[in-house]
Amino acid sequence: MKKTLVALAVAAVAASASATTVYNQDGTKVELGGYVDIMLGKFGDSQRTDLRNNESRVEVKVEHEIQNGLKALGFYRLRFDDATKGDRWDSTNTFANPTTNQLWLGLEHADVGRVTFGKQDTTGDAVQLNNHTYIFGGNNNLFDGSDKVASFRSADFKLAEGQTLGFGLDYVFGQSDKKNLTKDGLKNGYGVSLFYAGSFGDFSANVNAGYTVKNNDLDGKKHLASTNKQEKAWRVATQFDFGPASLGVEYGQTKFTSKDEPEEGTARFIEVGAKYNVLPEVSSVYAQWQRNSFKGDAGSFVADYKLSKVALSRFVDILRYNEKATQNVYILGADYAFNKNVVAYAEYANSRVKTKENKVKESFYGTGLRVYF
Repeated sequence: MKKTLVALAVAAVAASASATTVYNQDGTKVELGGYVDIMLGKFGDSQRTDLRNNESRVEVKVEHEIQNGLKALGFYRLRFDDATKGDRWDSTNTFANPTTNQLWLGLEHADVGRVTFGKQDTTGDAVQLNNHTYIFGGNNNLFDGSDKVASFRSADFKLAEGQTLGFGLDYVFGQSDKKNLTKDGLKNGYGVSLFYAGSFGDFSANVNAGYTVKNNDLDGKKHLASTNKQEKAWRVATQFDFGPASLGVEYGQTKFTSKDEPEEGTARFIEVGAKYNVLPEVSSVYAQWQRNSFKGDAGSFVADYKLSKVALSRFVDILRYNEKATQNVYILGADYAFNKNVVAYAEYANSRVKTKENKVKESFYGTGLRVYF
């Protein structure tokens, strides 16, 4: 296989198309970018119409040419939605709470790939392909990031003309002390991912796959360094593009097991996404359908309903042994770019949760403006 240039368009580094180079001398380049995104909408039947910050951020990227194509990289992202103080979905959402969202450094070579260390996404975050939304979409079930991650994303290797294959490896560090652990705190995690891309004239295809394991600790006072809860997840994603149209299907499954408490279950996630560029690079319309199903295998299993972490007004998430729940999510949206720096969008989502004893329907909508700098 012939090595080709790495297609490392990872979200963490693809800050914004309008990032400004503030320093470029002696092999070192510093770029400043990010965006401000404000939205107005109704984020659940139990909430009033509200004005909210939608993941606004400031990003700094540093590159330094070492030699023979080897680069040193550094990246920092500041966001204004610290989940510990009220993220964008809480009724307490504000435009304050600045917090470090990502901070990592690494090395990159075009013929080999990139290795990075720090607070960042795993390569499992890039497996999902069909979330074109700004607000409500996505149901990636893989372990997609943490505070202490070692990650490797390979170069994309040429399989044939117009076809490439790459892979990713991740290890996530958790609590370092073997004693006095926080129960159910992160012990460790790991994952592997594959990325295929093929271009055939006006038609292109992408196929991604990932597998991750997340381990949480027992109470360190009683069970030193013993795993309490474990999540094993896998996902396959496909996307096909023809001219201005895109269509894709994804499927994932997660198995939840627990050692000291009867909290076990299985979750399955389907995502179908479509997008059509009405005016290329100016305006598009998109749609998404999710089917998220859950089954309690032991005790009281908590179903993690997906709507980009929007809180449902009624809680129907506790499943007993052999109980099942299904959530269908329907999303429609459109965007319009005034230029490369300013994008307006509008989005509507409907969630329908069904259990043996409950049926919950809820609608969400929002419109926003994103300004890149």
